Amino acid sequence: MDIIHQYVPYFNGKLVNIGNREAYYVEGNYYFIVPTAETEHVHMEQEWLANHLIDQDYLRVAKTIKNIHGTYITEENGQHYIALQAMKYPYELLDTPIRLATFHSIGKSYSYSPSYATAYGEWQNLWEKKMMLYEAYYQSQLQARPVTRYQRLLIDTFPYMIGLTENAIQYLNESNQETRFTLFDQGCITFKRYTDQLDQPFIFSNQFIYDHPVRDIAEHIRPYFLKEDGHKQVALFLEKYEQIAPLSIFSWRLLYARLILPIHLLDFIDRAVGEPNNEGIFEEYRKLLDDQHNYEAHLKSFFQDNRIDPFKNQIYELDW
Repeated sequence: MDIIHQYVPYFNGKLVNIGNREAYYVEGNYYFIVPTAETEHVHMEQEWLANHLIDQDYLRVAKTIKNIHGTYITEENGQHYIALQAMKYPYELLDTPIRLATFHSIGKSYSYSPSYATAYGEWQNLWEKKMMLYEAYYQSQLQARPVTRYQRLLIDTFPYMIGLTENAIQYLNESNQETRFTLFDQGCITFKRYTDQLDQPFIFSNQFIYDHPVRDIAEHIRPYFLKEDGHKQVALFLEKYEQIAPLSIFSWRLLYARLILPIHLLDFIDRAVGEPNNEGIFEEYRKLLDDQHNYEAHLKSFFQDNRIDPFKNQIYELDW
């Protein structure tokens, strides 16, 4: 039996393509079947987050729904799947920074703090656990034979990533002592990894996590740090975002800590694990490392570029 029939028993619609995704369409509703590694509790809370946004007229949110057995997760051939339901609805006619700030503002009005779909206040613990996993992978690569050019480059540069991660954790620790926070710093609905999902036809609730809003801000501006003149786009984005939601000193420091963490390099390692060790992976990783000098330069001037005086505001910044 097709998985869709586990969620819509008498489904008589059609399969359609939306971007690079397939969806089942019937009677004004779209259904997306996606694999999952999360638990029932997580998907339950993600549905609650989605319902809150839908109640606030985010009608293009695709929310998790239960199957005919009353559970979110369906197993087939040893793989777990969920279904998400949405209505097609026009975009919010807003600039990207205004759209994200508005989304966060509405997400802050959610009345409960999730217990499972949350990372609020948990960054240090999560980062430390993440590095333990990467260090185990690094050790396995040290023992691998034969070694490709990508593996050798990864082995050579991994200590650099460890150093950056340790700096990020230390900076986070110091920032958590900051007392200059505002209502902006309350938790809200964010994305596990923001890659401009608000610019897409549908917003998928299985990507939601309850966290501090700078989580999304950091992941949106991170790619600009790899460009030589990316600081200009970052400054423009943050200026427009703050028209809706001004950042506190605590937020600026938390944002900086997350930007120090080399998530873009770690994400590449994750992706490369499932790829063949070919020359293309090596070249792509080398290009990413070549652009890292831009990244470090923008980190060094981040506060000045955004008209924040580190000395006046007693904010420590990295200095390579």
